[in-house]
Amino acid sequence: MDWNKTKSIFIIVFAILNVFLYSLYLERYKEAESVVFLTESSNEEKLEAEGITYSNLPEAAGKLPYVTGTMKTFVATDVPGVDLKENRRNDKLLSVSFTEPMALDGKISTETLEEFVEETIYEGKQYGLWKIEEQEKRAMFFQEINGEPLFYSDSGNLTVYWNDDGEITHYEQAIFENIVEGEQQKDLISPVQAIHNLYQKRFLPSNTEIDSAKLGYSEYVTVSENTQMFLPTWRIQATFEDGSEEEFFVNAVKGDVIELKKTEQAEVTQ
Repeated sequence: MDWNKTKSIFIIVFAILNVFLYSLYLERYKEAESVVFLTESSNEEKLEAEGITYSNLPEAAGKLPYVTGTMKTFVATDVPGVDLKENRRNDKLLSVSFTEPMALDGKISTETLEEFVEETIYEGKQYGLWKIEEQEKRAMFFQEINGEPLFYSDSGNLTVYWNDDGEITHYEQAIFENIVEGEQQKDLISPVQAIHNLYQKRFLPSNTEIDSAKLGYSEYVTVSENTQMFLPTWRIQATFEDGSEEEFFVNAVKGDVIELKKTEQAEVTQ
């Protein structure tokens, strides 16, 4: 038996097999890409057929991790060094009233409110303005996780109040600290997929206009007494045919619809 010739035959056979398997892999990969494209197109076609319209949606977000955070226990030094009428600390909720209302550098606006929060309130730069409710004379800020809003968390928000003269009278604050990202990055669904899931679950009737889609986080599970895990979440703002508006929240990893509990002061949507 000529061993060298046998060895050469085996090498050639394995080389041919490797080429065959690689070509098979490429073919399957292209098929998978085609299936994803067809699925997305199919979702878009179904929404279009129902008159559910949208525009200027953000691109698919790629990947994000789950995140955990610990509810902060406030102490006296967390209150700004100004004259206070009242300072109530319920462990995780800080309520501060000023003896003399604080004038802003200008009228009530996004810019003046953000400046006040950043310069006056504990860790103010961690909050992003969510909405201004002029009739109620208050503004809601959400704590931001990785630059994205933490939607309607009682333990990660800030509400600022003012008087008829546009002066800040008091505020209520809660915040998470010790923010830690999970090691595993999660693939996120696209905003179109989130909208389609709402349609499938009958949350979106025909002739609904999608005003916006915003990626953020929502509270997911309680890890321990003071620690929460946050889940990447799509917030979908919709206007129905009768002119009424509603916002929905969709798990950006698994696609299920999330029912967020909103406080009374958060009922008016952005």
